[in-house]
Amino acid sequence: MDVMVEGPRATQVASMLHEREIPYAIAVGDVNVLLEREQGTVLNKLRRNSSANRTMDWHTYHRLDSIYAFIDNLGREYPYLCTVMVIGKSVEGRDLKLLKISNGNSTNTSVWMDGSIHPREWISTAVVTYIANHLVRNFTNLSDSVTNKDWYILPVLNPDGYEYTHTYDRMWRKNRAPYGECVGVDLNRNFSYGWGEKGEEGSSDDPGNIFFRGSKAFSEPETSAVKRLIVGADTTFKVFLSFHSYGEVIIFPWGYTGDPCPDYVELLEGGTAMAKAIFETSGHTYKVGSTKDLMYYAAGNSIDWSYGVANIPYSYMVELRGKQYRFLLPREEIIPTAREAMSGVLRLMEFVDTRTKSAQSCASTK
Repeated sequence: MDVMVEGPRATQVASMLHEREIPYAIAVGDVNVLLEREQGTVLNKLRRNSSANRTMDWHTYHRLDSIYAFIDNLGREYPYLCTVMVIGKSVEGRDLKLLKISNGNSTNTSVWMDGSIHPREWISTAVVTYIANHLVRNFTNLSDSVTNKDWYILPVLNPDGYEYTHTYDRMWRKNRAPYGECVGVDLNRNFSYGWGEKGEEGSSDDPGNIFFRGSKAFSEPETSAVKRLIVGADTTFKVFLSFHSYGEVIIFPWGYTGDPCPDYVELLEGGTAMAKAIFETSGHTYKVGSTKDLMYYAAGNSIDWSYGVANIPYSYMVELRGKQYRFLLPREEIIPTAREAMSGVLRLMEFVDTRTKSAQSCASTK
């Protein structure tokens, strides 16, 4: 468990833990130091004043308007590949802007990718936009396992929270929905499959808790928009990838129970293929397993829903770097993290196609 303590109280908290013989270690001595390294103090001030004119790159973290301008620009530059869609509105009325990349082939299957369902996890949006940029600008040179798919990419699933982390509270996790005197629902506890299971272990019914699951499944407009798009799309989704930080793990269903999902071995092998590609790219080791095996109970999360309800067979949550910096990954690590993640994604596409062809071959010989 990570506990964030105000500087003047650090000694007091350390004494309390010591008296109770609770082992502890100081992970980050001064959060402000990491904040400055993550963004750069001067750069951060400039970006807060005006981010609309910034050109999208992956040498720093960007505000929502820059990210949306990047999506719009791809749509204008590559109209034969890119479609920009607003799939819904956030609690505070911001667009949920999605980029679809497709060659228009009617036989394509589909891939879903999202970032920043938890808005403090900035690296997830940086990785998703990096992958989107690579796919679009290199589409004609990519393998069939990439080009034979329609890519649905939502870089910022929680735009209100994302902006809030840039302007008020860097560590904000939830959306910005008012619930009495409290604010926010953990959107990754608001999906219907397993919603509310395992009581306070899997989520919380307390609006003041960071794991608050909402008043009911899909109570929030952000999660409802994802459900509406996927369930209503005239396509077959094969892969669902939700990017998070931090942990350096690749996890799959279930999160609401400790029982293995029906396709545990298949998902383990697909995740392992991703992890091997990541290791070959950067030397970083990502662990692979179910949510409960590697982390904790997480009831009502998006990949349990995508696998259990939307029937998307390869559903993964990718927890990116980094253990050392927690949520405040320095900006110089954006590109290395994005490159290794992209290698994992591309390898997964190869794995999925190989398994699909194998299954078709077996069916034709019966």
